[in-house]
Amino acid sequence: MEDALSTDVDLADDVETTAAPLPGIELAEALHHEQYPALVRFLLLHGASWAEAQDAAQDAFTQMCAPGVSLTHPRAWLRTVAWRSWVSQQVKPEDACAEMPEPRASLRWQTPAHAAELGEEERRVISLLLCLPAKQRAALAWHLDGFTTQESARAMGTTQAAVRQNLARARAALRQGLGLEGRFGGGIGGDGRAT
Repeated sequence: MEDALSTDVDLADDVETTAAPLPGIELAEALHHEQYPALVRFLLLHGASWAEAQDAAQDAFTQMCAPGVSLTHPRAWLRTVAWRSWVSQQVKPEDACAEMPEPRASLRWQTPAHAAELGEEERRVISLLLCLPAKQRAALAWHLDGFTTQESARAMGTTQAAVRQNLARARAALRQGLGLEGRFGGGIGGDGRAT
């Protein structure tokens, strides 16, 4: 178990800090209140249901508390482990070689209270997010959680160019879906004409 966890830590290398590793159980206690809701939101942006996101987030904190786990980049580690936990929920043992299925474009993850708070525009944005390809959703989720392109690329196991490209495509798809083409970045030149 420790070997699998240390591999996860390596994937998130250099993402947050260069401080000495801290015991996972201490980090879990310190970060749970702040990071649990952010981790659930991160998974929701990937297309997880509300229950799946909560289960995967809790699994990540449980793994963080395992004996012998010490981390230098706990925020990125939590997201990587939670994402993997969610993916493992999606792939059944008989489908182990199959690609992860794309989520249905629905608002199925909402709690009743949150669903009541959402306005029509927020529902539309969330539906558009869930329709994005998985790599675009992933790049956007890391970006929205405050990680740089370099940090996101390292955590996702890809290149910075790929992250930038997926972010650009995700933003373009959202602008188009919301009818905002030409209104934000790249659509209007310095002289006010469309480019």
